[in-house]
Amino acid sequence: MTNTTKKTLMIGILALVLASCNEPGGETPNSSNTGADTGTSEATGDPFDPNKPVEVTFWHTMGKQNQDIVKAMITEFNHAYPNITIKETSAAGGYDDLQSLILNNVATGNLPTMAFCYPDHVAEYLDRNCVLDMSSYVDDPTYGFKEEDGKSTDEFGAVRVGVNDFVSSFWQEGKEYVKEGIYSVPFAKSTEAMFYNKTQFDAHGWTVPTTWDEMWELAREIRQAYPEKDEKGEYITYPLGYDSDSNFFITMCQQRGLDYTTNDLVNHDSHFIFNNKGVKDLLAELKGYYDEGLFKTKGTSANSTYTSTKFTAQEIMMSIGSTGGTTYNQTQNFEVGVAVPPSEDLNAPAVVSQGPSICFFNRATPAQRTAAWLFYKFISNATNSVIYGISTGYQPVRYSSYETEYYTDFIEGDADNLLAKVADLSSTMFDSYFTSPVFVGSALARDQVGKMLPSVLQGTKTVDKAIDDAMSNCINGTRN
Repeated sequence: MTNTTKKTLMIGILALVLASCNEPGGETPNSSNTGADTGTSEATGDPFDPNKPVEVTFWHTMGKQNQDIVKAMITEFNHAYPNITIKETSAAGGYDDLQSLILNNVATGNLPTMAFCYPDHVAEYLDRNCVLDMSSYVDDPTYGFKEEDGKSTDEFGAVRVGVNDFVSSFWQEGKEYVKEGIYSVPFAKSTEAMFYNKTQFDAHGWTVPTTWDEMWELAREIRQAYPEKDEKGEYITYPLGYDSDSNFFITMCQQRGLDYTTNDLVNHDSHFIFNNKGVKDLLAELKGYYDEGLFKTKGTSANSTYTSTKFTAQEIMMSIGSTGGTTYNQTQNFEVGVAVPPSEDLNAPAVVSQGPSICFFNRATPAQRTAAWLFYKFISNATNSVIYGISTGYQPVRYSSYETEYYTDFIEGDADNLLAKVADLSSTMFDSYFTSPVFVGSALARDQVGKMLPSVLQGTKTVDKAIDDAMSNCINGTRN
């Protein structure tokens, strides 16, 4: 995609945001405020007065481009609710840095009204009793979801509205905590895709692998075609790269039915259960493939370089990474293809579901909570969800978004647009998504197995030593 095309697309997307008030699935904001919800809420027990000013603080991790899209949505939101000020702030660093900032502020009470989150983080907030259960807002007659927020039709012709209009796995994620309730709601989701050098695949007659057996067979063929090494003895070209060591390990465990973590403490002594024979066999097997020079991961690359960077530099033929990072796999050096990542069993595919949700904090006033919920409803409606998704590589969270003309025009409009290819592919994977158990320490487990894998691959630790160290760090880390 040329820079001119990208700029035209972005201008068009922002124009759609500002025009969303006239489209199905959008609010109906105007200066007279007729589109605003008013009245007494069962959720708060207090009336929401659209004439009284209220400020909502929103902490997130968006970069400038994504932030500009949300800022345009805020401008449009304020046409309906001029009394609500959305003070959005991009936290330095990533999701883990935002979590640390929030946890450090629990004691002082300096918390936002709402924030980006991952389920692992919300588990920690729940443990600190600072996150809000949003169950009462969902079906509230005044402020709950309405048909105009998004309406779709399922495969049997039944109409889906409200919670049912959200991709089921995305919505269910916010309910799978140790405490009953809805403690996070989906904003933009991503999964993983396999980006491949279609130019080279076409030239060599290679077939895109769909299973891991096919992958290793093709990887050996690519290795034979590109045997060259540099002065340090490193292969110059690798068949496969995986951008996330933790996702690689966890996905392989999921696909093979191996124990990783659990919330079933009745039958297990700990949440951490990856010290088992199946996992040891998996690590040993991956070590063998790595020693053959068949793949690299971010953790095994010099300076922890993302494999997407090596992919666009033509040092890797295939790279598996987040659809939210689609733009990092774009290049003018060759034609990029995209495919579903390989499965152990095509009848039981499993691809990770990730991407930011939003949680709300209980230190806010009732008016702030209601205002924050209204803002969430607006930015997650059918129109705005698809606009954010198609401009960033993330997936819309509502089924109705995939039925909008914005979505269909986008995926059909430019055959060379990688974002469009990924959007089309992602919409076929709804039934394959999985998430890992969530508990205090689940984020630590993800971090530890992400360090465990490269230590085994590079031979700095034996399989047994790597697992023992990771288990010890997980158990001791949750005791502190």
